[in-house]
Amino acid sequence: MDEVKRLFLDFSPSPASYPSTKSYDAAAKSYAASVTKLSSDVQTAIQRNPIEALQLVDPSTNSIGYLSIIDTLLRGSVPESTPRSLLLDEAVRFLLKFDPIQIRYVGSLFRSLLEDLGSFFSPLVAVELLANAILRIDPSGSVFTSTHLIMAKLAYDTNCIEPALKVLDADILFYPRNTHPARPENAKNLYDTEVEPYVYIASASLTDAIKSTSILEYHLLQAMAYISRKDWPKAQIALERVIGHPIKDKGVSKIMVDGYKKWLLVGLLREGRPPSFPSYITNATKSTYNGLSEAYNNIATLFTTDGASALKEEFEKGRPTWEEDSNLTLLEEALVSYQKWQVINLRRIYRQVSISQIRQTTLSAQTAETLKDDEQVLLLVSDMIDSGMLKGQLQVGLTAGESYVTFHEEHDLMTEADFAREVARSHASIETLTKQYRVTNERLSSTKDYARHLVREQKRMDKDIADAGVGFDTHIEDEDLMTGVLGGA
Repeated sequence: MDEVKRLFLDFSPSPASYPSTKSYDAAAKSYAASVTKLSSDVQTAIQRNPIEALQLVDPSTNSIGYLSIIDTLLRGSVPESTPRSLLLDEAVRFLLKFDPIQIRYVGSLFRSLLEDLGSFFSPLVAVELLANAILRIDPSGSVFTSTHLIMAKLAYDTNCIEPALKVLDADILFYPRNTHPARPENAKNLYDTEVEPYVYIASASLTDAIKSTSILEYHLLQAMAYISRKDWPKAQIALERVIGHPIKDKGVSKIMVDGYKKWLLVGLLREGRPPSFPSYITNATKSTYNGLSEAYNNIATLFTTDGASALKEEFEKGRPTWEEDSNLTLLEEALVSYQKWQVINLRRIYRQVSISQIRQTTLSAQTAETLKDDEQVLLLVSDMIDSGMLKGQLQVGLTAGESYVTFHEEHDLMTEADFAREVARSHASIETLTKQYRVTNERLSSTKDYARHLVREQKRMDKDIADAGVGFDTHIEDEDLMTGVLGGA
């Protein structure tokens, strides 16, 4: 163990111990190189004396050394007298306390540990640790990494969505393009406490290479996680990132088509009608989606009509399609909501309407008939109010046993305190968006692709050529656009 002690204690983790940040940077790089390339003798010594090795350094002050030790123990053979649970507890302690600055010097080893958390821990613990690690490196959660996709897959596949939400809810603004750890201009940023995460995450190897398909898959999984929680607004936003992904040659991928089908159904559930395409999606892309999703478009068209029978028939006819696309549950959810949206739409006509009238004027898409009695309608409306889908109030048995529902306007429900909080929330959102806009605009404007785009646009205007289809997004490879323009170093 003497060699182990000499090796791991040969570094002062405090920057204050060095005459300059450059001196600290050089020492950290040298130390990281030595402890991540351990000889077999050193590895054996650590594995034979795990408790003593773990006590050599502190995970929060010497994260470089502790990561090397815990990784060696987790992947090696240790004495039976050392419980596996003890090593896992120490790994958790490290992942909750690691120094985000030091970890930049051992990015590959750290990323390797994150990639294997699913095999070391239960899904719930692994997802929580992955989410915490992502946000510890980048508190804003705005830089996409390969770990995002690992976390999203594990969270969705094991239905451990809750601990992943703090990452899933963050707005992705930057997509690292390539890793260039050897570049001097990138390496010098490792010790800088003020530098933004998008500058060093790729160069520090804290992410694997990012492909266009990885981004699409992440946003689709993100949407499916929200769908499992019936959070239709967030699901729709995530799916719009899928269907609006930059493409070339007017083609769409299978993931994008799958996303479109789910987007259409989620739109019905959120708004009671087919959603409108985002303005940045071209007519050619819209036509492609429509041509590949005829059965779904038929459902969407019938959803806004009184043809409950036709809707039910279309659903049954397309059952093999829904099952093949793994959308049967979502279709069934949409059919359940059909009558609910009929009830909601009555507020366009009435301020107050009786339960019996609701029963007579609305139909279930599951049976293509009215509900059997007023009790079923009362239960339906009560459930809608409790879930927040319907803004209204039930008044049971007012006149001759008749019950009514009174529709509320949104402003009727907002108190002065609620209004003040909403104003404060909006103000904070605007400030955050302004900061994000400035950063992304600066990054975008500094790329060669964008500069070439401006030159082309100027030439186009000079020649007065009206070609709306020629633009920035049609001249850049899809992976270049998503992983370069806003990408890291």
